[in-house]
Amino acid sequence: MDLKCKKLNCKNNDGCACMKRGIKIDVMCECSSFELNNDLDEKQRQDISRNMFEAAPEIHPFRHNKDINIECAAECIFNKDGHCRSNGISVMNGKNSGVCITNIEP
Repeated sequence: MDLKCKKLNCKNNDGCACMKRGIKIDVMCECSSFELNNDLDEKQRQDISRNMFEAAPEIHPFRHNKDINIECAAECIFNKDGHCRSNGISVMNGKNSGVCITNIEP
């Protein structure tokens, strides 16, 4: 599974790829596993323009990992018994946390 993340101030984000072994998506499609990267200073947190677009493979490699566990409580066609069964998901920058945009309502 490829887990892409645009939540640039998350400590698990590495080049727009989530490095966490498992995440939780809540009923509102928000990533409840988001952890603020306290190593970033205030300027880095606000300057998202340098990482806004995924363009080059060396910046955003495909990281397939069959062992990623995505617990999902959202009403979605990929939700099977509380776990995501998609080939990959994308989490975009939300107001407070990341938001799963791969969600497709049944």
